[in-house]
Amino acid sequence: MDARVTAPDLPPGYVHRPELIERIGPVAGRRVVVLQAPAGFGKTTLLADLCRRMRERGLLVAWLTLTRDDTPDVFGAYLVHAFRRAGLDLSVPGDPDDAAHTPRHARLHTALVSQAIETRAAPCLLVLDDVERLAERETVAAVNRLMRYSPGNLCIAVAQRSNPGLDLGAAVLAGHGVSLGVEDLRFSPPEVARFFGFRIERDELRALLDRTEGWPVALQLYRNVQAGDRAAARDFRGDRGIAANFLRARLLRDLPRADYDFLLDLALFDWIDPALVDEALGTHDAQRRIAMLPSGLNGFLQPIERGSDVLRLQPFLRDYCATQRFRETPHRHRRIEGAIAGALARRNRLVPAVSHARAAGDNRLVGDVIERAGGLRLWFMEGMTRLRAIDRLLTPAILESYPRLGLLRCVVLVRRGKHLEASTLFQDVGRRTQSFTRDREGGDDRRLHAERVVVHGMLAGFGCLPIGGADVLALMAEMVAVADDEDVDPALRGIADIVLSAGNYQRARFDVSRRRELAAKRHFARCGSRYGEVWYHYHAGIAAMAQGQAAAAAGHYTRGRRVAKQQFPEDDGATLIGNVLAAELDLERDRMKAVEQLAPAPEGLRDTGAWLDVYAAAYAVAAELAFDPQAALFSVDQAREHARAKNLATVVRFLSALRISWLAKDDLVDQAERAWREDALPEDDATLLDTERQSWREMEALACGRVRLLIAQGLLPAARELVQQLRLHADRSGLRRVIL
Repeated sequence: MDARVTAPDLPPGYVHRPELIERIGPVAGRRVVVLQAPAGFGKTTLLADLCRRMRERGLLVAWLTLTRDDTPDVFGAYLVHAFRRAGLDLSVPGDPDDAAHTPRHARLHTALVSQAIETRAAPCLLVLDDVERLAERETVAAVNRLMRYSPGNLCIAVAQRSNPGLDLGAAVLAGHGVSLGVEDLRFSPPEVARFFGFRIERDELRALLDRTEGWPVALQLYRNVQAGDRAAARDFRGDRGIAANFLRARLLRDLPRADYDFLLDLALFDWIDPALVDEALGTHDAQRRIAMLPSGLNGFLQPIERGSDVLRLQPFLRDYCATQRFRETPHRHRRIEGAIAGALARRNRLVPAVSHARAAGDNRLVGDVIERAGGLRLWFMEGMTRLRAIDRLLTPAILESYPRLGLLRCVVLVRRGKHLEASTLFQDVGRRTQSFTRDREGGDDRRLHAERVVVHGMLAGFGCLPIGGADVLALMAEMVAVADDEDVDPALRGIADIVLSAGNYQRARFDVSRRRELAAKRHFARCGSRYGEVWYHYHAGIAAMAQGQAAAAAGHYTRGRRVAKQQFPEDDGATLIGNVLAAELDLERDRMKAVEQLAPAPEGLRDTGAWLDVYAAAYAVAAELAFDPQAALFSVDQAREHARAKNLATVVRFLSALRISWLAKDDLVDQAERAWREDALPEDDATLLDTERQSWREMEALACGRVRLLIAQGLLPAARELVQQLRLHADRSGLRRVIL
């Protein structure tokens, strides 16, 4: 009996919330305080704190925890007991038997308490906790009578998950009460920081708020886990340990079975769109069923934005319910996950569709969803961030059954700078498809061939292979066939044209390169590829820069970087490459302040999937920004070692020539001569100036390095002759940048 009429002690580490106490504290004329929220929102704890502080102010405070078994008579008896324990004088004048101890009817209890409170005259507070447990209508009516007819100096504070039928609105609407709900009781970021004694890092705080959404009991559970095992706290979820026990025993204990099953189904959705739910569950009344879920779940189903019908389930609860769905009915879990995947795929929500297909354990569905969405074309339709997200969901079993998805992974590996792994996988896919001629059963052999050509060209370009090799020349011929094939997907044709554009401007064939650039632009516009637009501008800018068209190059770089930042903000590689190219152009225009502000560290390119032009631009700018020749040499040596380790042949050659230039500038003639011989660099002018078997960047670096070496050796006539030949070749080729 005493436990039911005693406010609980405040827990260790309790965070006082003075703003809320001030809002719910009894004030003149206030009759009702209502706290309504699901379990774990701190209703009881907040009212316990209120009781303690009101007692300190001299108020008489009574506490009563209600139960399912409370009849009107039991409620009345406990009401009397609560106020007697609080110190209210309940003796009846002239009654020697002390009727307060043995009242015979609930109305007598209420009348006795009301009379004593009115006699006392001073403000009093009654807290009724767990009100939602009241099961008998007569008991609810008894509480309503107490609230309606109690003296004006009594304030009644109610804590409930849902309203069992109390008439609370009248007092609140009349200005005689205050009501707090879920949003009021959530912990704000400053309160969470205070809850952890301000010993929580900003990233940890942000992640914790995302998972708990300020739910007080989840914060308490996290703090308990954190105190014992910080590693376990980093993987804090609602489907494990004491957290799962709380959700099962407290939050969901009274949920009707039909609502419980529906909630478990809803937990499988990333966001709860009634139309999506109906499509996946095969129903037609999801919106009505969601609206009819018990009010005790208020605060756990929230709109993703104001006024939206699309909801989100609180992550902590979602963890528990999704796990329970799998534990209780694994077949239903897999069926719903598969249905969600199909529904999302039809809505072009590819990444979550693949994720749900994986959750369904259906490798065939995963492969079908990705291939139907375009396979490799997703690279230039979705960008690298989403492509990587999809790639993370591809298991070895999926890749084994869907070889074209292996080509998609090749793209991801190359763009992460993992050329060897990409080449190995590419060869493996070739073995499994009879040299890329036979797709999986039910697949598309022509599509496999086109995607193979595009990926092979990408491996050559990003792998910085010598452009004059027979294999590369043969590959370029295949690339032309794909780019010019009207039956090939426009996105793939656009990629092929971009590769061809690069292959041609590297050879200083700018007319052909320009035709391919414009073709790529048309293809990307046709299929709506904003990502393709980024790379069109970058490649067009490189070609314009090589021809000395600084304004045109600057315009392309600006537009490409703008689209990258606005449309693909998480794709660091796209923005970084744009910055490298813009920095090189600013260096050419002698805008050193802009170069210093813009130029990134070349090391950042190692995980972005750059090609020769980008590497050359980054390393040349870094060397120019070095403090002295020794610092420049150190930077170039470091870069060359990395390029050798990655087997980037053209980058190694470019850096070897750049290194010799810096050795000659520093009057280290012997070292420069030795380096030229050891690196087997050409000495005759014709080979040096060849742009059929090497790129113009290699040609420029080798020719300039050779000129500097000849000058350092004192061979001025030979140096003068090479300079003249270089100018003639650059003039014939349109390499205005070289001449300038």
